[in-house]
Amino acid sequence: MINPRAENGVFYGWKLIGALSVILFFAIGGSVYVFPVFIESFQAEFGWSMTDISIGGAVFAIVMGLANPFVGAMFARWGARRTMLTGATLLGLTSLAYASLQNLWMLYAIMLVAGFAVTSSTVLPAQTLVTNWFDKFRGRAMGLMMLGIGAGGFLLPPLNAFLIELIGWRYTWVVSFGVLALIVIPLIAAFVRTGPSDLGLSPDGIGSSEAGGDQSAPAGGLSVKAALTTVTFWLLVAVFLLQITGVSALNFHFVPFATQEIGFANEQAAVFFGLAVGFTVVGRLLFGWLTDRWSPALLMAIGLLLAALGPAVLEVFFLRLRVHEINLLWLFAVPYGIGSGGTFVTLPILVSRCLGELHFSRIMGLLMSGSGVGVIVGLPVSGWVFDETGSYEWVLIACLLALLLSTLLTALIRSGRHHGEFVTED
Repeated sequence: MINPRAENGVFYGWKLIGALSVILFFAIGGSVYVFPVFIESFQAEFGWSMTDISIGGAVFAIVMGLANPFVGAMFARWGARRTMLTGATLLGLTSLAYASLQNLWMLYAIMLVAGFAVTSSTVLPAQTLVTNWFDKFRGRAMGLMMLGIGAGGFLLPPLNAFLIELIGWRYTWVVSFGVLALIVIPLIAAFVRTGPSDLGLSPDGIGSSEAGGDQSAPAGGLSVKAALTTVTFWLLVAVFLLQITGVSALNFHFVPFATQEIGFANEQAAVFFGLAVGFTVVGRLLFGWLTDRWSPALLMAIGLLLAALGPAVLEVFFLRLRVHEINLLWLFAVPYGIGSGGTFVTLPILVSRCLGELHFSRIMGLLMSGSGVGVIVGLPVSGWVFDETGSYEWVLIACLLALLLSTLLTALIRSGRHHGEFVTED
């Protein structure tokens, strides 16, 4: 076996984590998180309502959810690099399409393709790579990998808002295409490898002699069919669906809420949205480190409770008490960012600990496909509520309840319940 402490004494898996973090920084930060910054420009140029634009966001997110089982199968058949290169290439083309946007049907068509592109180039493949490359250090590796999402969400919304003012929203999308073509695609080609066995290595960079033989053992877990028959799988689906309902609504509608209902400037709203996503960096690092030590189910519940403080703060201070002080948004950004960041690191760890690694990409893909239902509530229904009532109050209440219910369901999950049923091959 090749020395797992490859050149310069650094395990290749950590180099892969670094590359994935940069890939997610631009691929998710530059697509999912920056889109709300463009809403004001779309409304000004085309006169679209929040419902119109929210439907586009729902198309994007529903396709992301429905594409997950297909992407999981692609990963299992084609491997990581080919799957991610396909997605990143399509994502670059959608950036050029945004720059040429002329009407509403074009927006929906672009977001349909972009949903598949993001799914196949980012989270599910990256989560599966971490699961393949790490066991003992899986939590901290997942947290470090997902740092890119938080950092991209923190830095890229205000940067894009600045670029929109400087060169216009169309040329800002052209810049996004250049970044994908010159940075993201080359990184995938150069660094992504499906598993440590591709390079003759073992998970965590630990040789079999160091791990008592355990690290080189075949991956174990439930078959896809067996997983689908467990209560644990459906609890995880419900937890994820409710989480997505609350988080997707807040992420997509925070900037319009802060500008159109509260009256803050678009740049101010973009900064605090970026801060909220930036604090996910803290959550990803902290929860990633803790999941190697504590119960992932407990940490998931803690993260969801912290995230629930976000809509609670917006409802109480800005709508109930009507204290429209910009600095109060820190009370939203800090707990919401840390909590939501922590849950997105913890969930794949919880799935792998509950249902195993053997068919992780397929099982996780099926689990994440349910996000479409949550997004339908989280995006277009929220936009419709605002158009009809002129307020996001009921939206914030629904987000709060969804996150609290998700917390309660998480308390019912036991990580080791199915370990005795694990197999190493079908």
